[in-house]
Amino acid sequence: MEIMDSSRYVPHPHRLGRVSRMPHILITGVSTGIGNACARLFAEKGWQVTGTVRDTARVPEGWPEGAALEPFDLAVPGSATALAERVLATGGCPDVLLNNAGMLQFGPLEDITAEQLAQLYQVNVFGQVELIRALIPAMRERGSGQIVNVTSLGGRIVFPFFAGYNSTKWALEGISEGLWHELKPFGIRVKAIEPGFVETAIWGKVLPDSDEGLPGREEYRPYVKSMRSFEASITDRTTPEECAREIFDAIEDDGDRLRYPVAAYAKVIAGARRWAGDQAEMRFFHERWMGKGS
Repeated sequence: MEIMDSSRYVPHPHRLGRVSRMPHILITGVSTGIGNACARLFAEKGWQVTGTVRDTARVPEGWPEGAALEPFDLAVPGSATALAERVLATGGCPDVLLNNAGMLQFGPLEDITAEQLAQLYQVNVFGQVELIRALIPAMRERGSGQIVNVTSLGGRIVFPFFAGYNSTKWALEGISEGLWHELKPFGIRVKAIEPGFVETAIWGKVLPDSDEGLPGREEYRPYVKSMRSFEASITDRTTPEECAREIFDAIEDDGDRLRYPVAAYAKVIAGARRWAGDQAEMRFFHERWMGKGS
């Protein structure tokens, strides 16, 4: 997919509410991975970019000249409202909110504490909803805008030992679909981006190479190892840069589509469930994830 020279790129007026100025995108979680790649790409395309990191003293690698950085920690209730107030006061209402930041959690649900699950939902659901709600009034008053939520392939299917994480993505999928209806009359479009397996450092943090670092009690150990082996066997991962290009195309899409599977693996999984049905797909992947005979 070709990346256009930013000097030749002119934002489509219908897509961005007929703006004649430089379009503005607010991207959460730009330290690394998909968020960082999106910030760099949108800046290349001539957009005004505001990105968020937990620590603004650590400037992300390759951070675009002229792009703004704001401190933001989804784990802290109220921080999303404060972020929205700062952005509205300094850069005006963004044309696009790209809710990208989040956290991954791996392990048998039996062994995940209530506190860990609460933190996961605060970061992946409640904090994101707080930011959306804080920006809706300004977008509604202007009569245009896009709210783009990065969900996951795990918002379509559930992987063993990712039940907590996947459930947050299912929640964000449902929230996105509800908002699609609620905000459409006001010219605000809502989109859900569903990446598959992406080359990011986050997997190494939750799936350690050594057996000693595996989470969960002994009874789950063979199945946790099997799931780790499955994850390690996936070689055709999508790069963050490839994801960023597909996200850019989704944001530029004129239509009213809600869901955008990103990368071949996510598209295949989404298609397989429609073709084979839930139960057949679950049986098929259960053997590959948990091992035959499990």
